[in-house]
Amino acid sequence: MSTPSWLELGAPTLDRPFGVALWPIFSAAYQKLVGYPPEDFRFTPGKTPMATVQETGAALVAYYIIVLGGREVMRNREPLKLNGLFKIHNFYLTVISGVLLALFLEQLIPTLVRRGTFYAICDINGGWTPQLVVLYYVSAP
Repeated sequence: MSTPSWLELGAPTLDRPFGVALWPIFSAAYQKLVGYPPEDFRFTPGKTPMATVQETGAALVAYYIIVLGGREVMRNREPLKLNGLFKIHNFYLTVISGVLLALFLEQLIPTLVRRGTFYAICDINGGWTPQLVVLYYVSAP
């Protein structure tokens, strides 16, 4: 049985610090979910989700209505026992955060080791690789 094209295994190196290349796996999953590869992502003002003040403002207002309204609705009621759901929710958030951290590290470690912190943060070509732009956008919400 042959390995899938998106699975790159080998000894850990500077470019593959975990022994497995994570970006091709993320790219394959992203393409299945969104319909195009993350390498084709472009932030387009007014078109990309949450790219306008109106969209962002509406999301913030909806968030506060849900949080503050939910608190008012539940003020004189017994608390709901949702421990199982909260545990599942927190587990998913932890896994997603861990995956994003590993993807960020895979992109940042080679740059930091080869070029240093100043280049990674301040240089126009340092911290703004296409992969990092996608990760910044995906992890922002």
